[in-house]
Amino acid sequence: MYKLILATVILLFFLILDNLFGSLTYNISNEITKFLQIQFEYGKETGFFEYILLIFSTAGDAECTNILTLLIWIKAQNKIQIFKLITMNAIAAAFGNFIKMVMTQPRPFYLDPQIKLDFCYTGFGDPSGHSLRSFVFYTILIETIILQKYNIQENSTNIESEKQVQSFKEISNSELYKQIYSNQYVSYSKCKLFIAIFAFLIGIGRLYFGVHFLNQIIIGWVIGGYIIYVYYYCGLEKMIEIAFKNSLLLNSYRYLQMLLASFLIFTFAYILYFERHYEQSLIDLKQQWKQNILKQPQCTTGGGYNPKNKFETHDISGISILFLPCYLLAFYSKQQILLKIESDQILNQVGQNIQYLITYIVVYWIQLLEEQTSNKIAGISETKKLLCKIFFTQFHYIEISILFVMIIPLSVRLVTSFLKRQQFSRISQIDQSEMEMV
Repeated sequence: MYKLILATVILLFFLILDNLFGSLTYNISNEITKFLQIQFEYGKETGFFEYILLIFSTAGDAECTNILTLLIWIKAQNKIQIFKLITMNAIAAAFGNFIKMVMTQPRPFYLDPQIKLDFCYTGFGDPSGHSLRSFVFYTILIETIILQKYNIQENSTNIESEKQVQSFKEISNSELYKQIYSNQYVSYSKCKLFIAIFAFLIGIGRLYFGVHFLNQIIIGWVIGGYIIYVYYYCGLEKMIEIAFKNSLLLNSYRYLQMLLASFLIFTFAYILYFERHYEQSLIDLKQQWKQNILKQPQCTTGGGYNPKNKFETHDISGISILFLPCYLLAFYSKQQILLKIESDQILNQVGQNIQYLITYIVVYWIQLLEEQTSNKIAGISETKKLLCKIFFTQFHYIEISILFVMIIPLSVRLVTSFLKRQQFSRISQIDQSEMEMV
């Protein structure tokens, strides 16, 4: 417990420093951004430097991390490890958006219209979500891949209680690395250095593209480091693992605990949202920022910014990702009950397959009605519009969860079953031909 308290105190110290003195770095940060943009012919996307940074910046996008998670979920035998990855990605994203509403710092182009943009972002700027989230996500992802934790078979059926889970002996990552790569040329420490360089380049990309100040990128790394420390050294990893295994044992009490915790955190963020929205000094600042934002072609013609929206709307909607692990748990637990059938029998489960597909289609259809429904129900009320947006955001996460644990695994099993039947049919035809020849 003392490790968690000490780490939290250190984090609060850095956050206070950033809040008090972060604005002192704005001018020098913008000068660095403009210098880099001039030096490397920003906007043409033909130079090697800009192309590389664009790749790293894209790697930090939520869409990119979602696709990577989806791919490794399909490949992985150990779903618990991937669930840890998804949960930590959600925690990092939500925590970053929450801090943004506390710090209420602008982005570079809110203050300086000379900053050039390739893409427009809304919401507050501190901390950099890409720097924070990508640091957490890729640290756990690279560990999962290098240490082959996705291949470790789950053994949840032998677990009867938390005591048995906690008594399960584990070895450290460095020891596991030595066992896997006995004649390794690259040490585990160098792998950690690679992660640090990767996160550094993502942060520099955000500086180069003019969407974050230098202090916002640094504090993103600091918060990401804090979350990773809590995960590995303060028992958070074990808590997530226990929560997942309990869900497989249909422990609804534990599941409701996690759902309630997510709801309370979101409620607190929602209260902070309204407190920030009606703060007069912040309202005046945002009006000044909007004048510079509307000078950016990427924000006006590119459709990346709506001047009628609140700055906080982007951030409070992002905190909704806290509920994604809850939906994932619910659907995965359901999958364990309904899909325990052999591959050669899956084609016969027509009614069950249609049920999954219809559920996905209905959720997708509800998402398409978001704008139309919001206009009818909310009208001109910003509060009602926000509630509608949060409501429909949940369907987005439900859709992703169904895709993860039902539709794609089901599709893979259907294809596998079909191929096996085709192979069996060909073998039967060959045997029949041989018998006829005899």
